Amino acid sequence: MEINGWDLAAAFAKAVTYSATFGAAGAVFFLVYCSSLLRDQQRARIRRLMGILVGIGGAASILRILLLAGSMSGEIAGMFDGSFAGMILSAGEGRATGVRIVGLALLLSAFSAKRSFRGAAVVGAIAASTSFAWVGHIHGMTPNTAATLLLCLHLWCAAFWLGALLPLLVIAKGGNAAQTAAAAARFGKLALRVVAVLLAAGVSLLLMLIGNAAQFWASDYGRMMAIKLLAVAALLGVAAWNKLLLTPRLLKGDARAAQLFRRSLLAEMGFGALILLTTAAFTTLAGPP
Repeated sequence: MEINGWDLAAAFAKAVTYSATFGAAGAVFFLVYCSSLLRDQQRARIRRLMGILVGIGGAASILRILLLAGSMSGEIAGMFDGSFAGMILSAGEGRATGVRIVGLALLLSAFSAKRSFRGAAVVGAIAASTSFAWVGHIHGMTPNTAATLLLCLHLWCAAFWLGALLPLLVIAKGGNAAQTAAAAARFGKLALRVVAVLLAAGVSLLLMLIGNAAQFWASDYGRMMAIKLLAVAALLGVAAWNKLLLTPRLLKGDARAAQLFRRSLLAEMGFGALILLTTAAFTTLAGPP
């Protein structure tokens, strides 16, 4: 597999787009189901962080289009060549970017206190987080309807899970033990079902992609997929530790558990970043054999 600087830059831009989009969308979901547990100051801080992530996600999406245009020409000037950008925008990448930008814009409705605007923010969160399904290797399948729906479900679940980590960290750093425990317990109860759906959808997609198992796992795509699966296993391990061991201790007011919980959230964020970086790499740099 030959990789040049343009490819690496495009993959990194995609990883940043994943992270910012999932973080912003997940923050909206979190505000909906945990709003009653938050103080006004915490709610405002989460919204500010969401706004920053919306800006990063939009900028990274546009940068990726420019980088792909530059990759097509092989020159920096090609990044700003309308003909190359037009070809990209007329294809799946353009549709995905358009849906994502609209979804991210709707996310800003979460800044309003009106309940009617909350619905628009949730719609935006769903649209933005599932926008990546508009482009990718699954569109080479015939038919691909089932695979696309599974991918949308997988992406939404990923945003729900990974996007809750930063808001939880905000609460864990600024709230008391009882509030942290209540938020962790509420998230954990919902996440148990969401993660089950995420894994089921992910495994189903993987089985659709695998033709010859030996050839698949020997390919660059398969090796990067294996790295992602190992990171997912590590993330699941930390999440299980949080739910089964730390959350019960938090509910009992264990101060040591609160400190460990903050560290575990940072560990989850680290593994989540590795998962998204690996996903961006094999969806940009390689393809299923």
